[in-house]
Formats: sequence, structure tokens, C-alpha cells
Amino acid sequence: MSASALDTPEDVIRFALGGRLSKHALASLLTAAAKKPFSEACARIELNYTKDCALNDTCLEAGCSADGERCLQPLLRAGTDYEKACGTEWAKLFADDANRDRAWRVTTASFELD
Repeated sequence: MSASALDTPEDVIRFALGGRLSKHALASLLTAAAKKPFSEACARIELNYTKDCALNDTCLEAGCSADGERCLQPLLRAGTDYEKACGTEWAKLFADDANRDRAWRVTTASFELD
């Protein structure tokens, strides 16, 4: 699919909510001021995945080595669900035109969509 399919903010939001855009791609569409709350929201999501993993399905037999830190393994296991969760937080910001980077359309044109 061509990135030109992302012509409107609603198109981009739909892709984000479907987990089809990475956290990095989503952040690139926000203003500098909006990136911080987005990053903080994703950090909370990442910590929740890490805590859940440590309680239920640790990678190491001895337990979780990421005590208090974010771990990549549960995010990889979560796959699209993680991207959807970050997309949901991002959509709240991107819905407000004031939070959109002025060049968001140019940026989305460079995305490679599957």
C-alpha cells in the first residue's frame, strides 16, 4: 500500500489505532511539545508490559532481570498490541491540529506501508 493512502489525519489515526505504525513513526508526526507526553505515555505502557511479564512469564528461569526498567522482550511478544496501545495514546494528541508537525503529510509520504 502506498503512503499516499495517508492523506488525512483520520487516515493516519486509523493506521495508528490498527498498530500499523511504529512508535518512532508516530512521534515523527508530532510537534516537539507533543512528543514528550507521547513518549511518557508509551513509557508507561512499556513498563506495564514489563511488570506483567515479570509476574507471569519471565524470560529467565531466575526471574526478571529488568526490575524497575523497561524490557524489550515483552514488547516483542506483544507485537501489534503494543503498537496499538501507543497508537491509541498518540491519536489523542494527533487529533488536535496544534500537536501535528507542520510537515506531517510530507513525513507520511516517506513511510513504507505493508
